[in-house]
Amino acid sequence: MMENFSLATTLITLGLLLPTCLLYRVAFNIFLHPLSNLPGPRIWAAFRFPYCISLWKGKLVYDVFALHQKYGDVVRVAPNEISFANAQAWDDIYRHRKGHKPFPKNPIWWGELPGRAESIVSASTIVNHERLRKILGNCFTDRALAEEEPIVQSHVIQLTDKLHEKIEANGTMATVNIVDWFMFTTFDIIGDLSFGDPKAFGCLENSAYHPWVLDIFSYFKLGALFSTVRFYNHLARLIMQLMPTSVMKSQETNYQWATSKVHSRMSLEVQRRDFMSKILPHFDGSDEKNGKLDKMSLAELENNFYVMTVAGSETCGTVLSGTTNYLLKTPRALGKLVEEIRTTFPESHMLTFERLSKLPYLNAVIEEGLRLSPPVGGALAHVVPEGGDTVCGIWLPAGTNVGVHQWSLYRSSSKFHDANLFVPERWLESAYNDKSSPYYSDHRTAVHAFSTGSWSCIGKQLGLAELRLIIARLVWNFDMNIPSDGKTLDWGTQKQYVLIEKQGFDVQLTARPVAT
Repeated sequence: MMENFSLATTLITLGLLLPTCLLYRVAFNIFLHPLSNLPGPRIWAAFRFPYCISLWKGKLVYDVFALHQKYGDVVRVAPNEISFANAQAWDDIYRHRKGHKPFPKNPIWWGELPGRAESIVSASTIVNHERLRKILGNCFTDRALAEEEPIVQSHVIQLTDKLHEKIEANGTMATVNIVDWFMFTTFDIIGDLSFGDPKAFGCLENSAYHPWVLDIFSYFKLGALFSTVRFYNHLARLIMQLMPTSVMKSQETNYQWATSKVHSRMSLEVQRRDFMSKILPHFDGSDEKNGKLDKMSLAELENNFYVMTVAGSETCGTVLSGTTNYLLKTPRALGKLVEEIRTTFPESHMLTFERLSKLPYLNAVIEEGLRLSPPVGGALAHVVPEGGDTVCGIWLPAGTNVGVHQWSLYRSSSKFHDANLFVPERWLESAYNDKSSPYYSDHRTAVHAFSTGSWSCIGKQLGLAELRLIIARLVWNFDMNIPSDGKTLDWGTQKQYVLIEKQGFDVQLTARPVAT
């Protein structure tokens, strides 16, 4: 009898205690938390759940954009997270400020999977990040790009050759899902540069995705789930335990395929000016998880090449797809680009990295594409360091999650005139110098699609060179139009997780009579 009474009392006590604790936590987050004075919806300030649910739906980028439109440049999007849509935040969060501690990357988003060495993306300390960046930077110097250009050119030429074959097989024109062809190309390029194998993926040759690539696409969505459950440590452990063994095994198989390619390239006794040729001199021969000084261990080499392969293909493919989508819907801009490319280069062999880098309108098109279709639409997550610090003049306690929300900043009507329109002219010199230009006051320095400071994308210059070359060769070889009965796409309606889930769209291609 007493035992039943004791059990009932315990259950009643717990039933009262848990809601009380929850109500206290909600009240604290809304009214007493150090961030409670910052604007944002109360439900998001009270719980992390609205943020997580929005991300799981692929809508977080758009929901946060709506919040910025309502509340302004600074929005509290979770109990311990502030989103910024202000250019000053780039300097405060991502760049070195004299007298300030660096803002480390947020381990919830950037933390490495158990058992793997750290990569340049997941490096948990500034020292390790700088060491890896210094070593991997050898792949992206001006000299390295000149040596790697023939590899890139060969795959882009293969792309245009394949598209010509499509047209010839169909008569005078062909309709293709251009997103697939962009992804085929970027994966083949990075596979060749990383693994020393022109047919590592063979996407262009087979006009189809390699199974490894398809697996990578599926992991982006899964990665978003993994990242958000890390906000709840105990829940994260439970979910990992409940995760089907097949899922984890598939992910590990995918990783091991890449490492086997790395080992194959390391064993090649050939002089080939790809990524590995620049990294092997820094290989220390060990299998430790952390290399020393200016050296890199085997485990680090494996994971960094895996990361570079994914990042170097998916990001370029996103910008190529978004830029082309906007060009097709802006015939005036497409016409100007075609004229610049075709009048500047009478023959296709003249399209080189160096020459293309000097074309004002092509570069303006790329910049506008990066603004409206950045590889990462959300924030590159960092954390306020020990002791707290200020961002945009606002003091934030240590441990606060912070980042620049790119989609909101780049599409802000207070930062850009005609913010939602594709207008390459805003990037031309005339817009900088002519005070009568409607784009004179645009916040061009706010756009950092490759991030900025020591955290910026190490492959930025190679990425830009690829973007210029692929777009230039495409418009040099083909007339492009939106087909009357093909699949179209509104770029801003696609789901976004860590990266955008590209849906694809059709382009009607007609070959130029002089194209070769």
